[in-house]
Amino acid sequence: MLQKVYNSAIPQLKGKKVRDLCIGIELLAVELDGGEIGVAYVLKNEIGCGCASLPEPGELSGMDAEELAAQMLQNEGGNPLSNAVGIAVCNAAVDYSALSSEVLDAADVFAVRPDDTVGMIGNIGPVAKQLKPKAKRMIIFDKGKPEGVYPEERQDELLPQCDLIVITSSSLLNGTFSRVISYCRQAREIVLTGATTPLYPEAFQGTGVTVLAGCHWFPQYKKEIFARISQGGCLRQIMQYGEKLAVRLA
Repeated sequence: MLQKVYNSAIPQLKGKKVRDLCIGIELLAVELDGGEIGVAYVLKNEIGCGCASLPEPGELSGMDAEELAAQMLQNEGGNPLSNAVGIAVCNAAVDYSALSSEVLDAADVFAVRPDDTVGMIGNIGPVAKQLKPKAKRMIIFDKGKPEGVYPEERQDELLPQCDLIVITSSSLLNGTFSRVISYCRQAREIVLTGATTPLYPEAFQGTGVTVLAGCHWFPQYKKEIFARISQGGCLRQIMQYGEKLAVRLA
C-alpha cells in the first residue's frame, strides 16, 4: 500500500522540496517549500532503539520531496518512523482542490443501524464513544490490549462478523493494513481514519475501503502546528489549525 500511495502522490511531489521537518512523541509534520503541511502519527512503541531510526537526520530539510518520500517508503512494513515521514511528505502534497470531500469526522461518515456490529482497529476513543451507543455491538482491537478490547489474534475470527469497520491509518505505518483489510470482506463500509490517512483515493481502489477520513492543515498556522508537535502535542491539540475531511471512494 505504501508504494501505491507514493505512486499516486508522484505528480504532486514533482518539483517540490522539503522545507522543514518536526518529529514529536505523538506526531510528526513535514512542510514543503510551497508552505504545504502534512502530518502523520509516530508509533513510539514500535520504533527500535538506537540512532538509526532515520537516515541522515539534520539533512532532510532541503531534499527533493519525491526523492525523500521514495527513500522513506521503500520497505513495506519496515521502519514505522521512516514510513511516517514518507506518508507525511505525500500528505503535504495532496491537491485538495481536486478532491471531492466533505468536512466530516470519521464517526459521521456512515449511518449506523441498531443491529450493526462495528469493528475498530486501534482504540480511537472519541470515535468509539460516538458509535458505540448506536450499534448492537462494538469490537475494538488494540495492540496495547487495554481493558475491554480484543487481541489482534482474534481479528480473523471477528472482523468478518462486522458490518462497519473503522481502521486507524497507523496500520499503514507498521505494515498491518493489508492483513487487516483481508478480514473485512463482509463489511458494508470501511473507513480509514487518522492524521496519517493519505487522501489519495486512487491508491485505495479495490481494497474495500469506502471512505478516507484524514486532515487538511492550514499553512498559515505552521508555527503553531510545529511548536505543539515538538512539545509532545497530540492530534486533538493541533486540530484547531486544520480540518477533518472525508473522501468517499467511487
